[in-house]
Amino acid sequence: MDDDAGIRSAYHRLFTLEGFLCLPYENAEAFLLRAEQAVETLSGPRCLLCDVGLPGMSGLALQAEIADRQHIMPIIFMSGVSSEVEVVQAYKTGGHAFLLKPVDIDELLDTIAAALTLSGSRQQEQTEVAALKSLVVQLTERERAVIRLVLEGLTNPQIGERLHIALRTVKVHRQHAMEKLGVSNLVELTRLAERGDI
Repeated sequence: MDDDAGIRSAYHRLFTLEGFLCLPYENAEAFLLRAEQAVETLSGPRCLLCDVGLPGMSGLALQAEIADRQHIMPIIFMSGVSSEVEVVQAYKTGGHAFLLKPVDIDELLDTIAAALTLSGSRQQEQTEVAALKSLVVQLTERERAVIRLVLEGLTNPQIGERLHIALRTVKVHRQHAMEKLGVSNLVELTRLAERGDI
């Protein structure tokens, strides 16, 4: 994203030659207007290359808006002239990289490759969390309570005491929950719980 049509065109040609699908935007407002459609259309890792000094909404303001919309998209900032405050703000608010113009093409391509790797990891993590949530919603309230206490380290008799239910009932709820979650032992349950909220 750059307000200079020549720069946008040059980057578009470069990225297309490098095998990337590139959607150029002239400013933040144009990006936001079409972002939802682009995010739904494009699958796989993605990143945003953005000039800090855009007219209208700045690149840093755009970053905040993207975060509010919960898009998993690393942003690479570029600037011809930047203060230390801008650089620090870009990183503090989640910017992936900050490159000074004129940008070295090899450095830019390496930075984009790293951003796409990060994006892929974040998407995978989000997919795993969504899958976990779909499993957790299958649990009854009591099964969820039993599993949470198992994860806290309580034994079956302690869980029965805490929940005021029979030991046999604890075992049944625990077994059903483990089956629904697709785990067969405490180690697998703990690993699953580390990926999301149970």
